[in-house]
Amino acid sequence: MEELQQQSDFRQRLERLIGSEKPYAWAARNGLNKGSFTNMWYKGGVPRLGTAQKIAANSGCRVEWLLYGDGPMQDSAAKALENAQSAVLHAVQTAAGDTEEHEVPNSVQEEFCFIPRYNLKASAGFGTSAAGEEPMFYMAFRRYWVKNYLNASPRDLVVISVKGDSMSGVLEDRDTILVNTAERIPGEGLFVIRIGDDIFVKQLQRLPGGAVQVKSANPLYETFTVDLSRATGEFEVIGRVVWYGRQIA
Repeated sequence: MEELQQQSDFRQRLERLIGSEKPYAWAARNGLNKGSFTNMWYKGGVPRLGTAQKIAANSGCRVEWLLYGDGPMQDSAAKALENAQSAVLHAVQTAAGDTEEHEVPNSVQEEFCFIPRYNLKASAGFGTSAAGEEPMFYMAFRRYWVKNYLNASPRDLVVISVKGDSMSGVLEDRDTILVNTAERIPGEGLFVIRIGDDIFVKQLQRLPGGAVQVKSANPLYETFTVDLSRATGEFEVIGRVVWYGRQIA
């Protein structure tokens, strides 16, 4: 009975994290494989500690809260950051004036790191021949978030865009994605890869024997397998997708 109650309570907390997002899209964005997420979402399974830690790191919640419902959902530092962002949003909504931009203190710039945004076509060989490419512009991300939630270094991050519909349902055409180029070992999750001279955003799954399964979210595109031992020079992992942004209108 206690186990059933724990499963029910965990499912409620998971629903709170996912919110209005499509469950499998949320799972893919957080690097969870389909089987593991299906076990949690439909079969009432409670994840192992390693999986729970991954969910907590990506969602900004505490592991103890996620697994057992112990304590607050977020730690005090994360909650303080959320409150600060809410205060900024409130100030923006209530501010009056004719200026085109909001005036902010000079110290605010120190809170952000600026990540280069590359043109996808110009960077078709990113990681090899595109090393000398100049960014189109830079995008600002909060340093605290990059360090504490992505566990990444700003120098390893790049921004590109998604092209095409092969990942439709998870990533859409023209979505903006943040890629951690330090994570170049194929694993389970969303990765940017190079095949020949072309760049793709795909769901990868490592298979026994040194192979990688490359999957699309759109069922019109076939899944295929790459033998890493035979794909030298033709296949490369550029990095793992750690965030995406989308224009609504």
